[in-house]
Amino acid sequence: MTTAMSHAPRRPRSRTPRTAHRLLLLCLCALAAFLAAVPQARAATDAPATARAAYLADRLRENPVHITDQLPRALPRSTAPDFARLAERTGVPTYVIALPGQSLYASRELLTAVHDRLGRDGLYVLLDETMVVAAAAHGVRVPAEHAATVVRYELPYDAGPLLSFERFVEVVTQGPEEAAARAQAARERYADAEPADLYIGPSDRRNQSLLTGVVLTGVPLSILFLVPYVRRRRHGPPPTNRKKGRTAHPASGPARPLWRRLALPAVALATAVAIAVTAPLVFDQTRSSAAATPSPADLSARVERVAAALVRDPVYQDPESPRTLDSAQLSRLRDRIDRFAKSEGGGPVFVTLVPHMPEDESTGIEELFAAAVHAELDEDGVYVVADPLSGYIDVFNHGLRLDSYDLLSDLPDSISYGTDEAGRAEDHLLGERLDALMTYLDKSPRTEEPTTSGKPLPAPSPAEEHALPPLFATDFWPGLMAGALAALLLRGVVAWTWTAVAKVRRRLG
Repeated sequence: MTTAMSHAPRRPRSRTPRTAHRLLLLCLCALAAFLAAVPQARAATDAPATARAAYLADRLRENPVHITDQLPRALPRSTAPDFARLAERTGVPTYVIALPGQSLYASRELLTAVHDRLGRDGLYVLLDETMVVAAAAHGVRVPAEHAATVVRYELPYDAGPLLSFERFVEVVTQGPEEAAARAQAARERYADAEPADLYIGPSDRRNQSLLTGVVLTGVPLSILFLVPYVRRRRHGPPPTNRKKGRTAHPASGPARPLWRRLALPAVALATAVAIAVTAPLVFDQTRSSAAATPSPADLSARVERVAAALVRDPVYQDPESPRTLDSAQLSRLRDRIDRFAKSEGGGPVFVTLVPHMPEDESTGIEELFAAAVHAELDEDGVYVVADPLSGYIDVFNHGLRLDSYDLLSDLPDSISYGTDEAGRAEDHLLGERLDALMTYLDKSPRTEEPTTSGKPLPAPSPAEEHALPPLFATDFWPGLMAGALAALLLRGVVAWTWTAVAKVRRRLG
């Protein structure tokens, strides 16, 4: 019996429970992996924004007012003490950040991120090259939103950041109710008419000069031409001696005294002097912008910062701007730069990802910036200028065996300006386009001798950039001639009109 049982076929055990347990365990592991991956993916996505906020928070720990070095022609860093003095009037801890080219929505997010990173309650204010862009109150009760609205609607576009922040502080100190009422009134006024500009431009100055010249000669000459003519027509011409062909003055009539003969020229001269003295008081503008004149240190700060960073790393991403290259793209770009440097006819490549605007030290001219960085770094190579805000890429050769003209003029548009897809992307696909640029450099023909992109024209002097030309210059001189012609024309019109009216009156009489 035992033997029979031992040799009988065994019924296989059911594997369903064990398999189900294994599947359940597999699902739990997959779910755990998914839940763990979501925060990591989000952290990877938010890493550039976090890095930017962390950088700005570190700057605010050093100083509650951080003025970028990228807008010296509109907002020099040397004006930081002026902003600090205004910030003290708010009565609460105030943190001021000035950055180039900020949008309203992104600015609010940035202020929140900086506050979270800094971990200090207070009033956070963000400015750009024109005005207060956004403000947020964290842990303090101040009418930040109403104050920002007042600035946006009460001041014209050319008011400038400092005046804008001064008006912002003024409204903040008024209290919530007064600030709300003022913001509503500003919106209503703006709906009817925008505020008038505070400054004029060079073309407006030329118009003022032209008008001054016309009036300065036109009015005195009109006095000299018209007064004697009107006097003769009203009193008639003096009698004429027909025999001698001369005007006969009555013997009984006394000769006109000298002062009467000089009175009319004296009045005309006095009128000209009065116009010349009054015109500069009426047209008293001397500058076309609210921007303070930057110091040499203001103008060189960013170039020095970028050049110092390029000594350590051939790729420089501006920490104040949105990050456009992730760690993988940075690693690949550095590797390709290293290979190009070791290739036949190759050399160093320096990539700068910084914004370029008319208010920067180079007036937004990328070639000027690249030349300044090359001079500061004092090392030949290919200097790549990529703008994280506009997405444009420019390439300048300084001393390598490459065709500099080809890099300037024949670079494909897909690399220089990007495709439509790049225009829609937040990062402008700069990582892919810089990779394509390195491929273009690898394939570029080598020249026998090193070449350079040439020396660009210098940027305009900041002291003269916003200074209006003198009133008695430019179109003032043509205005003098136009005024004299206008006086002659007026004399002719008056004579023709007087004659026509006299004829009509004779016919009617």
